[in-house]
Amino acid sequence: MDIIPAVVQVVVEGHLKELLYWFSDEMYRRLWRRAQGHFLVRLRDHLDTGPLEAACAAYHHSSGPGAPVVHPMSRLVRALLVKYLLDLSLRELEQAIQWNLLVKGFVGYALFEAGPDHATLARFEQWVWEHQPRTFFDQILRQIDEDFPEERGKAQMGDTYALRANAATESLIRLLRHSCQRLLWALAESDAQGHGWVVSQLDAEALFGTDDEVKEYRLRPAERRQRLESTVVAVVWCLSAVRSWLVEHPASVANDAGRVTTWLVHLDKILADEVELRHDEHKQGIAVQEWPKEQKGSYRLASATDPEATYRVHGEQIDFGYNVNVAATDSFIREIRADTGAQPDALAIAAVLSAQQEHLGAVPAKFIYDKAAGTGKWHAAVEKVTDGRTQLVAPLIPYEQRRARFGPDDFVLSSDGQSLTCPQGQVSATAYRSQSGEGRTFRFAAPQCAGCALLQPCRGEQAPATHMRQVYISDHRSVLAKARTYARTLEFQQDLKQRSIIERIIANLVRYHGARHARRRGQSKCDFQAKMNATAFNIRQWLRRLERQAKAPVEALTLCLRVESAC
Repeated sequence: MDIIPAVVQVVVEGHLKELLYWFSDEMYRRLWRRAQGHFLVRLRDHLDTGPLEAACAAYHHSSGPGAPVVHPMSRLVRALLVKYLLDLSLRELEQAIQWNLLVKGFVGYALFEAGPDHATLARFEQWVWEHQPRTFFDQILRQIDEDFPEERGKAQMGDTYALRANAATESLIRLLRHSCQRLLWALAESDAQGHGWVVSQLDAEALFGTDDEVKEYRLRPAERRQRLESTVVAVVWCLSAVRSWLVEHPASVANDAGRVTTWLVHLDKILADEVELRHDEHKQGIAVQEWPKEQKGSYRLASATDPEATYRVHGEQIDFGYNVNVAATDSFIREIRADTGAQPDALAIAAVLSAQQEHLGAVPAKFIYDKAAGTGKWHAAVEKVTDGRTQLVAPLIPYEQRRARFGPDDFVLSSDGQSLTCPQGQVSATAYRSQSGEGRTFRFAAPQCAGCALLQPCRGEQAPATHMRQVYISDHRSVLAKARTYARTLEFQQDLKQRSIIERIIANLVRYHGARHARRRGQSKCDFQAKMNATAFNIRQWLRRLERQAKAPVEALTLCLRVESAC
């Protein structure tokens, strides 16, 4: 005997879809009420995803054949936010949407609806990375600025952290072989005939080794040198063969020439950074000598799996991957970008500030950094890119701690910049542009210095008195002078005390938002990941600030009542 009468079953079956949606809405209504403190519930009530949906609307085809849209843009946008808010992989995100009711309700699926699979989520994320790489970061910041407009004018702190590459480093021999494989694969995809001809010209055994060759880590130093030499020679011949084919058959690889050229450039760089090639007098043989470690290139490639990653050296800490520069107030990250690991920290400061001006329409009054930015070059770059609206605050090393002898600050530059006067009153108008820096080198002839009482403190103990005295004057001399004047003030010391805030922000990114390890390969993808990690951080901070703001009137009223009762 059925528990439910037949007539009721008929009615239910006739309106099953509507009843399921009603049941789902009722369940979610009760769930939201019980989970009011959960951050996804609060974000659901406060976040406006309209601008994000509009920016990503082109992901769906507006016309043409195909099945109707299964997963609306509003759901895909929220799903991508959840991925970074909870630091999930694509498969973990698929499972969370399927079985976690809070996540499923936030994304927008009814209880009985199936969510997207990881492949659908991956396609959408890749599209966003290719077409809207910073939209999520910028749009969330704009909504934060609407709630807290004072954030736009706050001082910002800057620092970097290492984003470790999603690739393993390779030995030099393995790197050369793997890179040649990638080059030949790229050529095969664009021109099978050219690939066949190039392979026929190669010494495959020297280039790629044999199946039974001794593992590299078992070789003696002399044997490793011999294998390296034979591999390098084979690589050189491979590059020559590929270039010869490209010159003779430019039309055959016209569509995919970029990929082939990219690997040619990578291999040229590896050879230039790692080894010295010497041709004999007849230009027939090649002698190969590996550079000492200290003479190798600073932007060395170390993996053909991710050739855009390089070594990031900070003191004794060495990481292979990317150098991520962060600019933040005491509450929110205002800009973030990932560069290759070997790029100096201060080099990205101007780009970080320029991006804020371009995408958010504002730059901070002060930008606080560590001593890596404490030179005139970086102060001038910040002044130029912000039209003087941002003051770079960074510790400057006193000149007397860098050298014992007189330096550029001890010499007086004329108002027109055409002559330089030494501490003893001698004047030099002989100047040449420096080939290694942004400035000029003034020269004082030996007769000008003859018999000078300040000869030793000016020239030092090593320089002979018969040699000329050269003084390098930077183009950024006036900017650096302003920075030194400000560095003597109490306000400068107070500014530097704020810099530790950025360390806590970076620690939060690394510990709770998966910002230490790259999930994908390539600088642009790592930059997208960094921006999405920062977006997740900003959203959580945004909700905390809103919660404190809502509690403030209640706490103030409670305090007043306590004071009145005490009186």
